[in-house]
Amino acid sequence: MSSGRTSVVVSKNEADHFEYPFSASCHPMVDAAERRTLQWVRRLRLAPDERALWRIKAASVAHLAGWVFPSANVQVLQVASDFTAVLFLLDDAYDEGSLSADPQGVARLNEKYLGELFGYVQPDMDDPLTRGLLDIRDRIREGNPHFFLNRWLSHFQYYYEANLWEANNRRRGRVPRLEEYVMMRRYSGAVYPYCDLIELLLDQPLPLEVVQHPLLRSVREICNDILCWTNDYFSLEKELRSGEVHNLIVVLRDSDGVTLEEATARLRRMHDQRVSDYQDVKDKVLSLWPTDGIRQYLDATDAMIAGHQRWAIAALRYAEVPGVAAHAG
Repeated sequence: MSSGRTSVVVSKNEADHFEYPFSASCHPMVDAAERRTLQWVRRLRLAPDERALWRIKAASVAHLAGWVFPSANVQVLQVASDFTAVLFLLDDAYDEGSLSADPQGVARLNEKYLGELFGYVQPDMDDPLTRGLLDIRDRIREGNPHFFLNRWLSHFQYYYEANLWEANNRRRGRVPRLEEYVMMRRYSGAVYPYCDLIELLLDQPLPLEVVQHPLLRSVREICNDILCWTNDYFSLEKELRSGEVHNLIVVLRDSDGVTLEEATARLRRMHDQRVSDYQDVKDKVLSLWPTDGIRQYLDATDAMIAGHQRWAIAALRYAEVPGVAAHAG
């Protein structure tokens, strides 16, 4: 695919399924959140150098947060924007820095960050990413039940474990099997923590019997697949340049023994099927719980899917910036 492509991974009718209430690219509240996130990054010294700071700017993190959480108030939007910034820095450290093929180093860093987040170890406040992660954790904890924070932390833990899995694959030069990749991609993409943040848009977090019901779990799983596969589509050129194997198109190419173009076509079919699955499971959810809270949750999931698509088209996240990587630890 060329960098000037106009084709996108979504089906042509997807805009009819996922309504979007405003343009995040020109919303004053989002622009203000973008400025505050950059101030926050500078204040906590999260970016190791100007090139890393440029990368955060290019990602338009507040605009991504505004796209995926269009009904968020100022506080939730800022948490989502700041979390996105620190997550991009973590991604760069795990995927592109010296840790990318160092499972032992990843395991040590995972123990450190998870211990700090869960409160098991004394935090290393000299580590910029520790400062950012703990600040996000404390803001989520403020005014929300402890069970909600623990739910978010548990899902965030899977992200760390997926990074260890990826480092092992890179170390061995291994392209994962299709079924394995589809499952692990749901964790490496850190979408589940964002699905948790949706609940901050509600009057109160969903009760366990609802949030863990198979139908709601299917909503989150399908949403996760759509977002992560879309991300794989748009990041393919960047990852081919770097030799990254963790991309669904690369996995399909190797598992099916086909060309990249044929693998891309299969990804599009898989994506369109998940969009259809999503509409079906939404109908089932609403038939079981026809409440305002559930409708609000599903509307937010719609916006997350549509908003991520629009951000992926507009952002400069995958522009080539040689040598830019955050340094963790």
